[in-house]
Amino acid sequence: MSIEAEISSSLASRIAELQPYLDRYGLWALFVSCLTEGFGIPLPGETLLIACALMAASGQMDLASVLLVAWVGTQLGDIIGYLLGRRGLKRLLQPGTGQSQRLARVEAQFARWGVGLLVIGRFLDGIRQTSNLAAGMLAMPWSRFLTGTLIGTSLWVFSFGLGAYLLKKDFHAITSFLAPMRPYSLFLAALLILGLLVLVVSTRRRRVDKA
Repeated sequence: MSIEAEISSSLASRIAELQPYLDRYGLWALFVSCLTEGFGIPLPGETLLIACALMAASGQMDLASVLLVAWVGTQLGDIIGYLLGRRGLKRLLQPGTGQSQRLARVEAQFARWGVGLLVIGRFLDGIRQTSNLAAGMLAMPWSRFLTGTLIGTSLWVFSFGLGAYLLKKDFHAITSFLAPMRPYSLFLAALLILGLLVLVVSTRRRRVDKA
């Protein structure tokens, strides 16, 4: 079996597993899944978006409704993730003496490159679920966060929603391109989480040492 056929079969299998939820909850399943992925809960938002778009292609759903629900749910989830990081997790990074400059450098780097991370990370498992929390935790400016998430969300929804609708069964052309990146994206997500944990632990330890 070719890689493309294997990917297509795997995607079809995942969609079949999720079909009962779509039959029962309809677009609410898509909305909740896209929403919660934005603040760290790994639900199958991408697969449900593809499934709904394919159902729209066969006349079982309205394409405009699918795209709108996915876009709104994803955007709200990203904003919630950012606010959770900014208002909640940010408290873990209150610097002690001598730590403020180091933390400021980390925040400046994230502010500089974070827009690209949000856009590219939207297409990568692991990064998609953690980047918004990291953006808030590292005090990424609201304007830059909103720019990154608006671009990333729009590209993601139209790529997987409209793309699946137009390509139908040939949609594996896109999924086969992204599939090889999955191990790397999970590795990058693990590095991002590990880096934040190291920063939190070192910050808190220095606060204790200075007390």
